Amino acid sequence: MSTTPTAALRVFLVRHAHAGWAAPGIRDFDRPLDDRGHEEAARLATTMAVNGFEPDLVFCSNARRCVETLAVLRTGKRGGVPRIKHSDALYAAGHEAYLDLIGSIADETIRSVMIVGHNPMIEDTGEALVHANPAAYLQAIGDGFPTAGLLIADCAARGTGAIDGSARFIALMSPVDA
Repeated sequence: MSTTPTAALRVFLVRHAHAGWAAPGIRDFDRPLDDRGHEEAARLATTMAVNGFEPDLVFCSNARRCVETLAVLRTGKRGGVPRIKHSDALYAAGHEAYLDLIGSIADETIRSVMIVGHNPMIEDTGEALVHANPAAYLQAIGDGFPTAGLLIADCAARGTGAIDGSARFIALMSPVDA
């Protein structure tokens, strides 16, 4: 698998790692990663580092489990620090908000973007990106998008062209693959 995108924009979609259920008095938004989640995120960080998957820009939900997942992923980072933008929309809105963020990237220096978010929005975003040829994605998704799963898709264009459904599905990796 190529570590350098040959497309206009490589998209990494990451579902947050496993989180415990909300304890009494804790909002869903504030649920932390549990031990399994920390292990999943560490495995994903290793997979990303080994494969040279280093996004130029990261959009991350403000929910605690996403912020903690990103923190673990950052520990495996070898290169420079990407721009990181946190967004409440990634928690509260549908997959259209995810597509809007991807479609907003016009800067030619950004070759890859990562979104750390939630299901079902991550899964729906992946399907929307590869809508023109979803067979490989649908086969890979099987029983659903795993926690700490990583979807990789290459878009032939930037801006709204990146979200027109013609992205090429590259891979879906789970922590088990690491």
